[in-house]
Formats: sequence, C-alpha cells, structure tokens
Amino acid sequence: MEDFNKLRLLARQIIKTDFRHGWQFRVEIVSGHSADPPSDFDIYVKDITYDPIEIETETEKIAGHTFTWPVASAPVTVSMTMRDNVDERIRKWFEGLTDIIVNKDGTVSLIKKIEIELKRYALGADGSDQGDPDILRVIPTKLGGITESREDGNNIEYPIVFVQHKTSSESSE
Repeated sequence: MEDFNKLRLLARQIIKTDFRHGWQFRVEIVSGHSADPPSDFDIYVKDITYDPIEIETETEKIAGHTFTWPVASAPVTVSMTMRDNVDERIRKWFEGLTDIIVNKDGTVSLIKKIEIELKRYALGADGSDQGDPDILRVIPTKLGGITESREDGNNIEYPIVFVQHKTSSESSE
C-alpha cells in the first residue's frame, strides 16, 4: 500500500510541475559593427543547439587503471537552424558578417572587429523574458548546407554556427 501512495503523490507532483517547453527561448544578436542582424532576426530562428558546459579531459593509463583528469573548459558552440525571407536577408547578413573576418589579402581581422554578443533569453509560458539572458561573446564560423528542392514545398532552412571566442565570461576589450 505504501508504494501505491508514493506513486500517487509522484503522479500529482508531475501533473503540477510546469515543465519548460522547447519554444520558450528568444535570441538576440548585437554585433557592435556594420554587420548588424535584421531587426526581426529572432523570428527566423527555428531552433538553437548549444552545450553550455563542457569540461575537456585527458586520460592517462597507469598500470591496469585509466584515470581521467579535467584540463580546461571548452568553448561553447552555438548552432541555429534558420529559416529565411524571400530576400535572403539572413543569408546575406551572415555572409556580410563573415566577409569581415578574413580579408582579401589573406589576413584575419582583430577579434574586436569580428566578435559579436549573442544573448539567449528563457521565456515564460506567457512569452515574457525570465531573468537575465545567457550572454556569449562569439565569432561566426559556418553557414551550413542549404538544400533547395522543387518537390518540397517547405521553407528553406540551414544552420549557422558560432563559437565562443574564449571560455572566460570577461569582455575581450
């Protein structure tokens, strides 16, 4: 009888728990230079994938045992699946952003010129921001594969990828 009561209480707790849903996020990008994103950028973000915490490790074999040692924190990689407008505003913005990274003479721009601020807000059930955003200083690294098809009536979607410039949360200035 005791197990049944525990299960019943657990079922009630699950029903009353307000779980977070996948749509409860908002993304804002501040570039601080000429390649600002479109003002309606967030409506084109279909989904976002990131690993907010990753500790790099090294393994060492000593006799018959293997030891794993933490060695550093890994930079966060953020991938967003984007939909685009018929004027290709997201693609053109991202291309403009990456054009300022590698110069025509083969040199690479200073981090201050290419680093952007990516903010991810958690949203409540009513769509309002919940607390402070996660803020990452990132650089753009990839405009992923774009598939266009005459047989498929869906929206064009493709990933854009950013990587954290450094693992410290301090400003790069």
